[in-house]
Amino acid sequence: MTCSSLWGHMRVSQLASEVAGAAVGGGPDARVDRVVYDSRLAAPGVLFVAIRGRRLDGHDFAADAAERGAAVAVERDLSLPPGTAWLRLADTRAGLAELAAAVQGRPARRLLVAGVTGTEGKTTTTHMTAHVLERAGVPSGYLSTVAHRADGSDQPNASGMTTMHAPEVQEWLARMVAGGARAAVVEATSHALDQDRVGACDFDVAAFTNVFSDHLDYHGSLEAYRNAKARLIDLCAAATGKGVPKTAVLNRDDASYDALTGRPIARRLSYGIESAADVRATDLEPADGGTSFLIQVEGASAPVRLRMAGRFNVSNALCAAASCLALGLTLEQVAAGLDDFPGVRGRLEPVELGQPFQVYVDFADSPLSLNNMLAAMRPATRGRLMVMFGATGRSDHGRAGMGRAAAEHADFFVITTDDPVGEDPAELARSVEAGVSGRRLGRDYEVVLDRAAAIRRVLAVAGAGDVVVLAGKGHEQTMMLAGGPVPWDDRAEAEAALRELGLATR
Repeated sequence: MTCSSLWGHMRVSQLASEVAGAAVGGGPDARVDRVVYDSRLAAPGVLFVAIRGRRLDGHDFAADAAERGAAVAVERDLSLPPGTAWLRLADTRAGLAELAAAVQGRPARRLLVAGVTGTEGKTTTTHMTAHVLERAGVPSGYLSTVAHRADGSDQPNASGMTTMHAPEVQEWLARMVAGGARAAVVEATSHALDQDRVGACDFDVAAFTNVFSDHLDYHGSLEAYRNAKARLIDLCAAATGKGVPKTAVLNRDDASYDALTGRPIARRLSYGIESAADVRATDLEPADGGTSFLIQVEGASAPVRLRMAGRFNVSNALCAAASCLALGLTLEQVAAGLDDFPGVRGRLEPVELGQPFQVYVDFADSPLSLNNMLAAMRPATRGRLMVMFGATGRSDHGRAGMGRAAAEHADFFVITTDDPVGEDPAELARSVEAGVSGRRLGRDYEVVLDRAAAIRRVLAVAGAGDVVVLAGKGHEQTMMLAGGPVPWDDRAEAEAALRELGLATR
């Protein structure tokens, strides 16, 4: 992808001053309007930054980019066409963020920026934080797994990535500035933090939902994964000041708390339900498909009626609340914003066509997220709790654990297909079923590999007062098969099934 500047052009020599230790040389002092990391997008007015990836090394394509008329940024001496303008950097991956930000006019320095990371709950917390800020009169944009917002309207995140690469992140921040935003909330994955995709974001808040074991296929160890997450604090602490103390927002209930407090930063705000914390929720009660609670801060309290069920969503709300308090909002503004937060597409998103039971579409696609979601729905379910889900072929999060979670919490469940990619859907289902114990096939659960048929089956079995959750796909609009993506929408399939079954009254 390219990064079209909304700010203006710069010269290669000017860009050299934006990255510590950069050297400049080669041909004429070329003009740069865009920064790219894909040599196929190289052209006059473009700076191609050669990144060393896990499979490919961009330095192998630098000469081709130069032949196309681009200036290049590299880490080592290369044979380049005569007249090529070049930058030499100690680390082109880190430099990519700084260069992209510079070409865009350093947009993060014109915004209050909160970064949100964690294993679970990042997307919901990102959207909550932006909503509370907006509700309090602070125009805000956001970048999340589900959508991006720069000018008051959502655009689906079609990048295939929770956190895009640095040039796209900086372009969106520049769009926010151009659209009149005063704040931005950026969802940051461990991969993005490790790969410097959110460098030069000049964070004012580093917010953490929770840190469990995840993505060990990439990071190699739990310690490395935690360290990647913790880098958000380091980025925040080192960022340009904007009049608010640089703040780490930490979950006092989470096992990561003690380790994260070891990272130096100007201020820390803790939040929690079980633990004494700076921002705390008490008196939690189910309320019309959501949760009511008191939010307490420094001896003051305010009632909140969250439209989302589950203690984990209360924890997400506290994280958003602490982030907004750190950015200068009052407790009353925070409570009002949480009260009317409408939810996030694909995160316990209700499907309401007048059927006699509740239906939700949710993104839970791992043992941890499935277990937490079902445990949260259990107290709010008058009838039976039912779930349809499958294991993805994109990664192995411990597929048997999904079977264990469903067997523990659900009264009835259907194991189906979810992004098999190149794996056999039947084998994926068997790996899930291996975790099921104490439950009988045909009575307590079924295996229906066709996802559309599985949706129809679980809805056909449901009755008045039951709760049905269609888990795993959430907001996603495609199914990843061996031959590539095909269109898919759990919500649309659920609505069609309810009508076909004669259960829809509107």
